[in-house]
Parts: sequence; C-alpha cells; structure tokens
Amino acid sequence: MFDQLHPTTPTILAALHAAGLTATVEPADGGGYQIHLPGPYDTFALIGCEEVLPSAGEELTALHSQLQSAADGDCLAVVFHRCSDPACMHAGCGEGAVLDPAPLVAALADAINGRRPAFIPNGSDFFNHEGIRYGAYFDPAEHAVTITRDVRAGVSGPFGEAPAMTFGEAEDVLRGLGYAPVTEWAGPTVDGSFYCYLLRPGQ
Repeated sequence: MFDQLHPTTPTILAALHAAGLTATVEPADGGGYQIHLPGPYDTFALIGCEEVLPSAGEELTALHSQLQSAADGDCLAVVFHRCSDPACMHAGCGEGAVLDPAPLVAALADAINGRRPAFIPNGSDFFNHEGIRYGAYFDPAEHAVTITRDVRAGVSGPFGEAPAMTFGEAEDVLRGLGYAPVTEWAGPTVDGSFYCYLLRPGQ
C-alpha cells in the first residue's frame, strides 16, 4: 500500500505514533486512502489531503483533519487545516504554506486527548442532525456554568446549571455531565459570561 501513497504518509504515521496516537491507513469512501484515528466520546478523526491521501506521483497540496461522529459519520469539527491554495482564507494557508506534519499531529493530540482542537470552523458544523447545537456559558461573578441548546432556527434555552468557581472547574462540570469542550472560552459577553461550544457522546 505505502508504495502507492505519497512519501509524506509514513512520516505522518510515524509522527502520530511517536505522539502516542493509534493511527491506521484505511480505504476511503469513493476510493483512495485516509488515515484513521479513534477519538473520544464515540468519535474518530480522519486525515486527508484534503479528502484523501495523495498517491506517490501526486503533489502534496494540503493537510486536513476532522473529528467525526462514529454514529452517523457527520463532521463534528475541523481539527486542522493547512493548504497551498492561494484563495484559502485560513491562517497559514496560501502559496507559501509549509505542509509540515508536526502542527497537524499536535492539533490531533489535543483533540484525541479530550482537549480542544487547534482550529474550529464557524457555521453549522456544531449542529447535530436535529439542528441543535450545545454550548456552555460560564459566569465568574455568579460562579455558575450553564449549558444551552441552540436551535438552528435561532431559539435558545438553558439546559441545566452547575456551580463552578474557575474555568477549570467549569470544564470539569461539563466533562462530568458527558460534554467535551471543543473551543476555547470566548468573551466576555455583555453580561460578563464566557462561552464555548460542546460535543456530546453519540453526536
């Protein structure tokens, strides 16, 4: 198999294994190959360039990884993206992009180990198939973290509240309830709260 793939592929695998990550090259839907890694909370990560790994005679033009649901295969979050496309608006992309596997592996190590991916897209990728996105608000003044359900139509509502004094305690509460923070805390909002988006097991 490896004699059919770009020589960067074994390099990526070696770097993943050196970081303690289990990774295998698997056939992709529609042909070609991708690197597959088991992830947290019934998820898995895929590495492609951008969709599938390049063959031995092709040019390496991108490194891309996303976290997906094992239940339905939906993309939950983009973990890493770097490409040489001059029209790409992502940081680090363009004609002078350095396609070094090290930042990709570092981002995946964070995601697989239950921490936050290095890059999260805006838009609909956080919504599940029912059109619901889960988030958390932490109010340091009130010492409370609140989970919210944001519906695609724009209707939002609280979905439980728990005491927390620090950001670390807020994240412990979220993990204890079965949620995984997938963005850094942002804010503060007008009421002094900080917020992040979440994944749930089975989504």
